[in-house]
Order: sequence, then structure tokens, then C-alpha cells
Amino acid sequence: MVLGNVVAFQQRHSPPFETMLVPTDGSALSMAAALKAVALAKRLEARVMVFTSIPSYQYPVYVGGIPFEYPSEADYERQCRAIADRYLSLVVEAAQALGVQASTRIDFNGGAAQAIVEAAKKENCSMIFMGSHGRSGLSKAFLGSVALKTLTLSEVPVMVDRPSPEDIAFAENLMRSHEVEP
Repeated sequence: MVLGNVVAFQQRHSPPFETMLVPTDGSALSMAAALKAVALAKRLEARVMVFTSIPSYQYPVYVGGIPFEYPSEADYERQCRAIADRYLSLVVEAAQALGVQASTRIDFNGGAAQAIVEAAKKENCSMIFMGSHGRSGLSKAFLGSVALKTLTLSEVPVMVDRPSPEDIAFAENLMRSHEVEP
């Protein structure tokens, strides 16, 4: 609403960023970014949805058949979920310690960036907060960037954080203290 040259804003009954998707891959870097996301969520009075995308099961293709020791699809998913639950729960615990509502989501998907964007849509997230290595040059060209791909695919705002070495060291120590391998 415009009154003369003064713009009056109607106050919302809910914060502009109600739910923040926080993707993590289990690395110390993504954990450091997730901890920053929780702190921001507290300031914004937002909920966090801590998310990870696990590569889909790939059946081994060998001329002689499937190796005897190869895990079944059910075993693969069960083992991956158990590992993911351990590092996702660290972020949930950090959120609860700050009074931030948090939940988790695990998807099995081939492409991380597409999975992040789809999870944000499915969970009605109004923002994505993620970490990035900040690669440039040839390493970015050859390795790609999940953060860059997410930025180009997302229809909601994406905040990308490049954690400092101190933030990463803190996250590594937190993970090790909870017996989660960074």
C-alpha cells in the first residue's frame, strides 16, 4: 500500500522464511554450514529441514554375474540411512539446543542439486542454505558445483556459505565427539 511517498507494509503473521532446507553430505564443510544455517534460522524464527541426498543403488554389472559379497539394495539403503541419520541428528540436536524446530529428510537420488531443489518444493521450503567449497577454475569445471547447480535450478532463494577453516575444524571436532566420521 502506498501513502503519498511513504510505502506502508502490512505485517505478516508468519516470518518470510518459514522453513529453511539445509542440505548436508556428511562432510565437515557441510556440517559447518548447517550449524550456521541453524543460527540464522533462530534469528529468522524459521524451522529447518535437514536434508541429504544419497546416490541411488547401482547394480554391479560384471560378465560373470553379481559378486557374492555385494550388498543387496535393501542392505545398501539400510546402511546409508544409518550413517545419514547419525550426521543429520547432530544438526537437529544443535537446532533443538537453540530452540529451533528441526526435522530430517533422506532421499535416494542420482543428482544432488536436483534432489535438493525437489526436496525444497516437496517440503514447501522458502529458502535453501548450503555450504560450498568455493572451487574455481579447472577444478570447478571438472568437478562441477552442487551449489551452483542448485542456484540455477531453484525457484526459492539460495544462501551459499563458504565456511572458514575454524568453522570446519569446529564441525570436525563436534562430529568426532559424537563418533561421526567427518
